[in-house]
Amino acid sequence: MVRDTFRDKSYFDEAVEFYEETILEDVAELDSSDLTIEIKMRTCFDLINNIISLMHVKYSRGDSVIEFKPLLNDAITYRRAQKKFADELPLEAQAERIDLEELHQSDLRNYLKLFSFAYCLNMGKDYYLQLLELIGNQGQDALFDKIAIALGDTNREIAADTLFKKRFGKLYKVVEGSPEQRPALAKSYMEAWYVLEESPDIHLLDNDAYDGYWCWEIALVVKLFNIDDSSFIDHPYYPKDLVHWRENQ
Repeated sequence: MVRDTFRDKSYFDEAVEFYEETILEDVAELDSSDLTIEIKMRTCFDLINNIISLMHVKYSRGDSVIEFKPLLNDAITYRRAQKKFADELPLEAQAERIDLEELHQSDLRNYLKLFSFAYCLNMGKDYYLQLLELIGNQGQDALFDKIAIALGDTNREIAADTLFKKRFGKLYKVVEGSPEQRPALAKSYMEAWYVLEESPDIHLLDNDAYDGYWCWEIALVVKLFNIDDSSFIDHPYYPKDLVHWRENQ
């Protein structure tokens, strides 16, 4: 059954096919001896984003989330490869890695999405710690630091504040709140999410840019901090099938 309410299965079939084909093309490029180390590094970065996008549209289509585990393994494989290629850049080209490794708002958004899938699907502490080490940026953003600590990176340096207050300040309040406060704070974030995403209205466009509206980061925080989601479980943008997935399903 399609989880999304704005598009039908055939629409998401095409989206899934697009990302699967794009990923195969990226992988084939990595095997080409014609590519420079820098291009291979950037191809790995693109591969990870395409894998995340593939999971997103597969969820919208209604796919079983257990099917995402191999994709999560692929994501960390290509993140290792990205670092490997970055480390192999000559000294004069090392600056080319900076933009891919610095923590931007779009990166934090994608990292939270990736960890939401990984944690809700119980990929395991070793997976989380390896991915966190590859991502780096310890002590840069308090929201990400505190989530990383909850994932097991207990000796991590914690930043004084979150970098992206306008977009993630309300989510930071959920993490900072007491166990008693968190359900109401999480509901408040869930209800504000679409506006925080700048009310994209992509579903109104007559093109194939729409991939489904899902608040992945609240899924991670709810699961990680064991927050009661009963007051917003039926919110249309809440990925409850991911949050409430169980190993024996």
